[in-house]
This record gives sequence, C-alpha cells and structure tokens, in this order.
Amino acid sequence: MRDQHATAPPFADLRPYKDVTGTGPAVGFPVYPDLVERLLADKAQPDPDGVVPHALATCAAYAYAGTPEDPDPATLAMIMARLGLEENRCRVFEQRVGALYIASAAYLLQDKDRRVVILCYRGTQPEDIISILTDADVRPEMLHVDLGGERYDVHAGFYRNMRASRYLVMQALERALRGESVDPDEQGTVGDGMEALYITGHSLGGAMAALMGVVLAHEPRYAAVAERLKAVYTFGQPMLGGPDLARACHQASDPRGVHMLRDRLIRYIYDRDVVPSLPPRPVGPYAPFGREFHYRHRRGTVDGALTLAAEALIETLSLPGDLLGGRLPATAGRRAKAVGRALADLARGPGRQSGWVEVRDPAPRYPQMDSLAGLAVVAPLAFFAARLALTRSVPFTYSFEDHGPGHYVNALAPPGVMSEYGDIR
Repeated sequence: MRDQHATAPPFADLRPYKDVTGTGPAVGFPVYPDLVERLLADKAQPDPDGVVPHALATCAAYAYAGTPEDPDPATLAMIMARLGLEENRCRVFEQRVGALYIASAAYLLQDKDRRVVILCYRGTQPEDIISILTDADVRPEMLHVDLGGERYDVHAGFYRNMRASRYLVMQALERALRGESVDPDEQGTVGDGMEALYITGHSLGGAMAALMGVVLAHEPRYAAVAERLKAVYTFGQPMLGGPDLARACHQASDPRGVHMLRDRLIRYIYDRDVVPSLPPRPVGPYAPFGREFHYRHRRGTVDGALTLAAEALIETLSLPGDLLGGRLPATAGRRAKAVGRALADLARGPGRQSGWVEVRDPAPRYPQMDSLAGLAVVAPLAFFAARLALTRSVPFTYSFEDHGPGHYVNALAPPGVMSEYGDIR
C-alpha cells in the first residue's frame, strides 16, 4: 500500500506576474473564492449555481494524474488550490494486487481550516490492464451492509477495489472529525473538525464513490462520519448491482433520516457515454439508483436518422445470439423502447437544445446495454470515428469518446468561469 501526501500552495504563489508589494488588486486564481463556503452550505444538492459539480468533476479528472503505479497527490492538490482550496492537504492511498484485479487509489483533500474533506476515487487508467480487468470482473459479491434487513450482490471488481483502501480512508476521516490533519506528519488540532464531506469519482472511481456512500450511509459504526456527508457526485459511473439493490438504496434512509442514496447521490452522464450503460445485460440485470443528470448535444434531423440506423445495426448484430439463447422475447420490449427513443429524437429535430437535464421518474433512466454488440462494435467504432473530421459528428448510440473526464469538466463549467489553467472558457 502506497501512502503519499502533499500540501497545496497559497493563492499568492498561483498568480503569475503578481504584485509583489501586495498593494495591487488580486488577479487570477482562485477560480471560486468562496468554494469552501459553498461546500459547507447546508442546502439542496446539486449546487444550483453549478460550482460544486464543476469543482468535483475537476477533482475526479485530475485524480488520474501520475501513473497507475505512482499517483500524484501534488498535482491534484495544486489544481484544487487553483479552484479555491488554498493550502489544502492531499493524501492518497494506492494499492495494486494484479492477481486479484485490484488497482485502487483513494485521495483525501482537506481544506487548510480542516472544515471540508473531499474523498475522491481514481477511475480506470486507460493504459492499465489491471484496472481494465477490474471493470470486467462482473461476478457478484455480497455487499456486507444492512439495507432494510437484507444483503445484496454487487459488482465484484468495484467492491473489491473500494474495500482495498476503506479502513485507511476511515482512519483518516476519523482524524479529520477530531480536527486533525489528514497529513500524518502534522500534529495537533484546528477548529472543531470536519463539518462537510463529499465523495466523488469518474468511471470506476464513481462506482467506488457510490459504494462508499452506501457503506457510510448504513454502517452504524460510521455514523459520526456519515452525519457530515453532504453528497456523492459521480461522473460516467457504471452500475453497481441489480434492481433489488437499486430499490433498497432508493428506499433507505441514514441515521439522520436523510435519503442520501436517493436524493444526494448524483450521477452525471455525458451524451452517449457508454460506461453508464454497463455492465451489459447478458452478464445479468443491473440498475442505477440516485439522481441522474444527462447532457445531450443538440442534433438535427440527419443526426437523428443516423442514430436510428445505429439502433437497427445493434438489433441486427444481436439477433442471432438472442435467438440461440432464447432471450428474444425478453429483449424485444426493451429494444422497441430504444428504437422509440431514437424516433422521438428524430421527431424533435433541430429544435432540441444542448445542456444538462435531470431525468425524473417515470421518465426512463439511461438504459443498460442490451447486448455485447454495443460494447464490442458500436462504442469502439464511435471512438475511432471521432478521430476523423469526416465522421466526427456521426451520433453513434454509445461512445467511448464521450467517457473522457474532460467532457464532464467542460460541460459542467458555469458560463464565463475561469478554467483551472487561468483562462476564460
């Protein structure tokens, strides 16, 4: 287990060409001077001004800094200082066990006054075969928390990776509750301790964040930490378990009476990101829970027609396997709905606007992929099509291209806000 930590610089050190006399105006960073106050505010989630989702999406994106074997807490600390967490402390626990498909990294960021902590899980590293095998390890494992007197099966790879660092994370959060630093080299306490906790992550990191949210909300021994949990924000998160688990999470409340997993677990899906539709249905039924926000690009009539054609392609590729497996009656209704969604997009035509929209019941959630054809053919094809100018705008049903963490950061940035690099978007 690697245990590394770093301290972020003060705002003054982040401002190039700063006025060394201290008499001139403060220009440049931070992006959000009131970020700590926004994170502490006791209000509904998500932040209606978009600041908190943008900050956490940025945090989840830069959790990929470094290499799979050597995470980089200094980079994440610096980026979050630019956003508004001046002189934050950043600590990372990283563990790899190849034979067990464990490639887990959990970052803890604490503001300098020790009032706010962000727990951020790193997602699937594109160049890391162990991390990719983790995503593919779909065998169910029993989730050892009590939800209404029952226990539930979850994705084995996600659960194993969350558990790899759980106890060290909880020890650090216990220190934060007492007003101690998450940096083990710092002694003493500051203030009254942690007042607000957020959990976040992209991709595999989002799955681990959601599972930690489930554990925190329903483990009695973690009640003191759970009382500080404001929300869980995930970006491009795959599904964790079956419909029974999703229903239990929707109904359950934590010791405060808060429906954390229904109202404050917030999932963002960028356009045609393939990962939130996974695991595919042939490996078993999976279902999402929490609130879902979906970003869709404005598309015209031609794009809608191409989408319909893509749906038809998936149908053609999947039909032989469904016939041989006797699954055709069960999948026919779901596929009819998929084609219906494409037809509805086609009917709406060019008037549809781009942007984030919350998907509210009884509207259909982002669907589980019905066949392996979407994963094996359509999503990779869409990724390579995006590399070429001629095919870049073709609207495939699913796309690995739309899974990139940068898409989430850019789409969630409030209009006119400065980027983490100091330029105006």
